[in-house]
Amino acid sequence: MNEKLLLRFFTYLIFRFLHLLLLLESDIYALLLRLFDKKNENDEVEIFNIFARYRFDSTDVTKESDFLCFHEKTTLFEEICEEGWHIYSITDRYVYFVKIQPISEDNFDKTISIEKCSKLSNFLYQNAEKLARCQLETFQRITKTLSPSRGKIVIFHSATGSGATTVGKLLQSCDGSKMSLLVVGEPPFLTSLSLLYNKFSIEDLRNLSKSVIRYSTMHQKSQQTLVFKSRSSSTKIVPFIHSSLPSVQHFFITRKNSNDTISRLLLKTSTEFNSSVFQFLLKFGQFLDISWISSWKDLEAETFLRVGPKTDVEFSMSQVFGSILNYRRNRQYFVPDMPYVEDLISDTAIHIRPLLDLCEISDLAIPECIEWKRNQEEQIQQVWDTVDLNPDDVARVGQLVDMLEQDVFFS
Repeated sequence: MNEKLLLRFFTYLIFRFLHLLLLLESDIYALLLRLFDKKNENDEVEIFNIFARYRFDSTDVTKESDFLCFHEKTTLFEEICEEGWHIYSITDRYVYFVKIQPISEDNFDKTISIEKCSKLSNFLYQNAEKLARCQLETFQRITKTLSPSRGKIVIFHSATGSGATTVGKLLQSCDGSKMSLLVVGEPPFLTSLSLLYNKFSIEDLRNLSKSVIRYSTMHQKSQQTLVFKSRSSSTKIVPFIHSSLPSVQHFFITRKNSNDTISRLLLKTSTEFNSSVFQFLLKFGQFLDISWISSWKDLEAETFLRVGPKTDVEFSMSQVFGSILNYRRNRQYFVPDMPYVEDLISDTAIHIRPLLDLCEISDLAIPECIEWKRNQEEQIQQVWDTVDLNPDDVARVGQLVDMLEQDVFFS
């Protein structure tokens, strides 16, 4: 590991130690308050003040350990049902929430739309004012009483590095007001559900999916279509969401050539820091539990285990094909005949129509999509930035894909 990575690693160790120490003191303080103040014994949620924040890897999933925080008060669940509270992470014991404020003159919908923040998870981390936690059982009991969503809900899946964020922004350009269509990029609740895939029973994951989506859509406007652009790992939980909420629709978009997607992911993670992190994962990820450092391995644990990556190309391949193979396995739950990313960008007027129909948006919005595309040429060009894999890497990827497709897990 290089010096910068070592420094960051030791800084993170110190931060995690302070997090645990402060949390222990906070829990003791909260316990004493409950012992001497019986008025709040029916409170369901604990609110924390945030004093500092730090993440080892900005591309990692959101975790409650991202913050140094201390007990402020306990309160009823109603308080975190106010607009501005969002699910930040979910563990096998707690659901964690953060509170944000809208940016300047924007309302909450404009603040969290993919137009303003490509990844809601990063925005919540950077702008969280308060942290809250609620026991998982309590959360599920209370959310059973929440009303169903007021409009249509669509979840947008893709392989990592496929240019799906650009597609999400193209789709959002149909409605600048966000009243009829709101696209949200990578909300943490979907990623958290995917990380619980190997920890929860089928029934528990179905029930939790229903509770989480009901909570996350309770401020949806009437007649508004809400589109969640998920992280690639969420493809595996589609059957659980469908079983509990069959009205939620799913679609999957990717590139024509999966090698281009692998190449794009290699470029995105080729910074000195990320490259070192992934080298660390390659060396130790198959032997040690390092999820407290990085969750990249856990995002696609099945393909990571079966591929056993030893190079950066194999690592990227395991991430990309985790979502692709889960999509193929769960294809029956997805809206069929969705366009490729290349077609959406090159011939928007024709190929965006299936997406508009799915989101219940009129074709009259197509000129706005085309105008957005013209104004974002530089950003769109980045979607096509790839490097050709050498012949040996192409052959190795093909060999691994063949082995995965023969695996009963993905059949």
